[in-house]
Amino acid sequence: MRKEAWANKDTTYTSARTLLGILRLATALARLRLVDVVEKEDVNEAIRLMEMSKDSLLGDKGQHSRVQRPADAIFAAVRELAGGGQRAVRYAEALQRCLAKGFTPAQVQAALDEYEELNVLQVNPARTRITFV
Repeated sequence: MRKEAWANKDTTYTSARTLLGILRLATALARLRLVDVVEKEDVNEAIRLMEMSKDSLLGDKGQHSRVQRPADAIFAAVRELAGGGQRAVRYAEALQRCLAKGFTPAQVQAALDEYEELNVLQVNPARTRITFV
């Protein structure tokens, strides 16, 4: 059965170890929020982290198991703009770079909102600066 799962690219094999990892990640995410209850969002984020972990292993070989979400691609573009140890970038520069890559302003805004909610970055109220936490 495992050989069939590995041979078929449309399905993924989920082991008990994978499920335990997701459970531990979801619990850790809940603890980061200082709550005693694991919510569905914690589990979804844990699953996303596991997928990204697997994808990073395949990425070293030039393969990708799934298509990157627009929000992730936008974050990567903004993070790349802040390369060299900078903690902040100009909002206009980030927006221009993302628009040049084919994203819409609405996608950029949604991505920044998503990553701001995760406390990865902060956008100032005047929308002139993006600061990485």
